[in-house]
Amino acid sequence: MAVSMKALRVNANLTQEEMARKMGISRDVYIQIENGKDAKAYYIYAFCQLIGCTPDDISTPKISTKFQ
Repeated sequence: MAVSMKALRVNANLTQEEMARKMGISRDVYIQIENGKDAKAYYIYAFCQLIGCTPDDISTPKISTKFQ
């Protein structure tokens, strides 16, 4: 069952700031990744290496294509 990056990070007892520092990026960039806005493959793989998961373990946020 896939879970969110946030859930995996929280389960690892890491804050967004700590995770960003471990990945070598700013907290702002990390927040975008966690929200699915800048989830490039190399960020996902770096995250997985640090957390100890696979990309298949991560659920991605659903993006609505409906017009408001």
